[in-house]
Amino acid sequence: MSVNEALRVVRRRWRIVALCVLLGLLGAGVASYLTPREYSSDVTLYVSLQGRADSSDAAYQASQIAKERVVSYAPLLQDERITQPVIDKLQLGVTSAQLAQRITVTVQPETVVLSAAVTDTSPQRAADIANALADEFVGLVSSLEQPFGPQPPAAAAGQPAAQPTKIGVQIIRPATAVNQPISPNIPFNIALGTALGLLVGLAAAFLRNARDTRIHSVERLRELTGAPLLAEIPTERNARMYPLTLGAPPGSARVEAMRKLRTNLQFPHGGRPSRVVVVTSATVGEGKTTTACNLALALADAGARVLIIDLNLRRPDVHHYLQVDPGAGVANVLVGRIAAARATVRWVDGGVDVLPAGPIPANPSELVASRAMGALLDEVRHRYDFVILDTPALLPVTDAAAVAARADGTVLVVRYDRTAEEQVADAVGGLEAVGAPLLGVVLAGTPGTRMIQRDRSGSYPEPDAASVARRPPPAPPVQQPVQGPQPQPPMQSVPAPPTAPVSAATVAAAAQRPQQTAQANGDAADGAESHNGSSGSNGSNGSSKSTASTDQPTEMLSGNGVERPSPTRRG
Repeated sequence: MSVNEALRVVRRRWRIVALCVLLGLLGAGVASYLTPREYSSDVTLYVSLQGRADSSDAAYQASQIAKERVVSYAPLLQDERITQPVIDKLQLGVTSAQLAQRITVTVQPETVVLSAAVTDTSPQRAADIANALADEFVGLVSSLEQPFGPQPPAAAAGQPAAQPTKIGVQIIRPATAVNQPISPNIPFNIALGTALGLLVGLAAAFLRNARDTRIHSVERLRELTGAPLLAEIPTERNARMYPLTLGAPPGSARVEAMRKLRTNLQFPHGGRPSRVVVVTSATVGEGKTTTACNLALALADAGARVLIIDLNLRRPDVHHYLQVDPGAGVANVLVGRIAAARATVRWVDGGVDVLPAGPIPANPSELVASRAMGALLDEVRHRYDFVILDTPALLPVTDAAAVAARADGTVLVVRYDRTAEEQVADAVGGLEAVGAPLLGVVLAGTPGTRMIQRDRSGSYPEPDAASVARRPPPAPPVQQPVQGPQPQPPMQSVPAPPTAPVSAATVAAAAQRPQQTAQANGDAADGAESHNGSSGSNGSNGSSKSTASTDQPTEMLSGNGVERPSPTRRG
């Protein structure tokens, strides 16, 4: 694993590392709080020659003996002959061994200075024990050491007797109470807890990363699918509240991602663009419906005629995102209750035609796999530049695979840090089983850090949103029967001229012409009746076409800004 990969793992699992560090700090704080406070007090002793040396040689000899004695005296401070009298004197209520564990003796090298430190939960008691130890130690050394050298002469009458020359101990600095505790060492405990928490957090992060099979890299996604990456859709703060890119700033990362997806679908490598595209995912909740709606918006912004069909007949969501009437829809079309042209509504804000799901049927898998589904796709294929099909997820049900087998291509949406590698492989295998071509994959929900790293290569300044003129939505097209294999542009509705009184012969002659036209084109009876009524009102072919646009009045659905053709009443 390289350094960059390790940094990516730490950045991806930073919550685990932070949690372990916090737990380490919490443990250090709890341990410091529960540990009893201990205080220390020390006494300093000086080993020297007591008495008067007769010569310099005797003084030097005494100094060397004192240095040798200091090392030998150190264990005596912890001996029972000293600790037990101290316990009895101060009534400590501990044993000699327990008191000896509280005593720390230090000998300064090449000197005759000796120090003894005593720890206790009370600063005053620690000082009392240290001073008592020093007194007992001085008496013990005095009894152990013997005079050396010649005996001093007898003192004259009225004069003090001369002291013999021997090694003795003096207290040069008695112990005093120190109110600053030496234990617990809070800074040390915090540093130790932080270090241990960091080590444990890093180990847990790398272990979790090794066991995690969710998609985290584009390279791994390409290996699993064998398809190109069409776009990476980043996560934005307001994405949940405003899932559609309509009205988003022109320089938004999501808008640019959808433009990239649109470009890759319009100009595929080595082939013609796919006109009927299925947008699906491996599991539920990966962002396929949002991607399908935003892709339709991006294609409409480029001037294409776009139809989005909600084929998720189990839990439809397109009408929620686009705020269209969910009344009659594709379910009614597939059972033959209504024509597709009459069930299609216009989303004026986005310039997209929408065929909602309609009522939820009892047999959705059978409907999307029926011949009526194929006939519907053949009908809309020649009427629109792009048809976007929003289907259920691939793994839970077979609806998406059945639709993908009839479409021109499939776009697989994969959720970053959510979709598992096994789920992606199973989804690709399901598409291959029915012979559905996979156009590419879309990685949705990528973190913002990936976009920041990409922007390091340079970017253009973001345009001012106020100065960007959005393409005005086109006028709602009038649904008309297809006149041939070539798609016809929608005709603008014009008001019908005022009706003038005509003779009976003129009406009869005008009524024959639309009937001949309907027979030549193979139109339905409803279309022929519509033409008959139009011709009778205008009396010419040109006026008949113009009236056909206005013969189907549109009704406005309240609250969503969608115009929908009203059903034509029979004569």
